Amino acid sequence: MRQLIGALRVLAGGVVAVALASTPGALAGTLDLRNGDRVEGRFVRVEDGKIVWASRHFGRLSIPQEQVSNIETTTPMKIDGVSTPCLIEGMEDEFLIYICGGDPTQRRVPLASFSNIIPYESFIAGDYSYHGRLNISGNYARGNEIRDDWRLFTSTEYRRADWRHNASLEYASYSRNHGSPEKKWGGRYRIDWFFRERWFWFNDTTLGRDEQRSISHYYTAGSGTGLQVWENQRTALAFTAGLMYLYEAYLAPESPDSDFSSSDERAAWRVGMDFRYRLPLGVNMYHRNELVRSFQETEDWQLTSTTGLSTTLIGQLRSELSLDYNVDNTPQQGRKREDVRMRIGLSYDW
Repeated sequence: MRQLIGALRVLAGGVVAVALASTPGALAGTLDLRNGDRVEGRFVRVEDGKIVWASRHFGRLSIPQEQVSNIETTTPMKIDGVSTPCLIEGMEDEFLIYICGGDPTQRRVPLASFSNIIPYESFIAGDYSYHGRLNISGNYARGNEIRDDWRLFTSTEYRRADWRHNASLEYASYSRNHGSPEKKWGGRYRIDWFFRERWFWFNDTTLGRDEQRSISHYYTAGSGTGLQVWENQRTALAFTAGLMYLYEAYLAPESPDSDFSSSDERAAWRVGMDFRYRLPLGVNMYHRNELVRSFQETEDWQLTSTTGLSTTLIGQLRSELSLDYNVDNTPQQGRKREDVRMRIGLSYDW
């Protein structure tokens, strides 16, 4: 009986919220800024670290979250990880206060934790966001050293409600002294499901080839849980942890050792971090890393890390400087344990 009553309360809350969304007079609200200003109008959405607000007198405004001290609105909203409509009741310091569905319990979550809040009616209508990036980098040298390196990388993100899709492709070619280039290519797809505020469940798979590490081909499949600590236009931080299955087939050296194995498969655990921060003068800094360690062999672990800076040149075109530091603690015969590579290139965002 209690479960039935609880379900009816949630349903009633959703019906009331949707009814409010269809009532024009109920959409009025006020937005208080930290400088003391108050703006009347309508809450539109939270997007890329900004509050989008439809002002009665100034039109559509896009205001950074850190400039907002309070929000008053009766517009039912869709919040990540919550399936029922939510009503915002205001703010306390940096915390957003809201209730969802038929649950009268107030929830307090930092506003900076949300990258996307939309009206519930927009969620019903299938509202989504889409972003992408194309990066080209290289290294050309003639003289005492002859070197031809280049890399092409592209990624896209598609987000709808509690689901976030990421796909990326990479192709690179590295050669020295007119030797045969060592090529690297790979693709990755990942899907995140936000099952509650800031927490998400991820699943991903990769496929590729890495001749620099003497890998003929590889593929992985993994799953785990992540925490999106915060995410807005200025900064973002996320941690992930989970399990992974890996399969690698190796290129045979000219004189293989007696214990050489042509392939390897293993189960492993992994942890990762993804951080970005916008510095003054339009400079963005980012750092990503992931540690993978085999269950069977504790000495068999890999670390991949990328740290970079990018700055706007014109429009959506950016220059980028990055440093890759990768460690394979059990490398293949004839290969070094550590790889360090600095890249300079151009990126285009959309």
